[in-house]
Amino acid sequence: MTGITPRDVIPSDVRRLQAIADTMAGVEGLEKLPVDEAIFRLEVAHRALAEALKPEAERQPGGGADQ
Repeated sequence: MTGITPRDVIPSDVRRLQAIADTMAGVEGLEKLPVDEAIFRLEVAHRALAEALKPEAERQPGGGADQ
């Protein structure tokens, strides 16, 4: 039996915004890190942001900034 958690009932757009906020918080202070670590964190952030923003694009077929 699986139980519903509070996180399960949060709307997807709210979860997406939280993921974006968490990701951006994770890249604070990059200038203080060694270059290799900063690049790694930026790559992780890039993947997380791409994933968080992808569902938004899929919800608007044919839509885009140029329309």
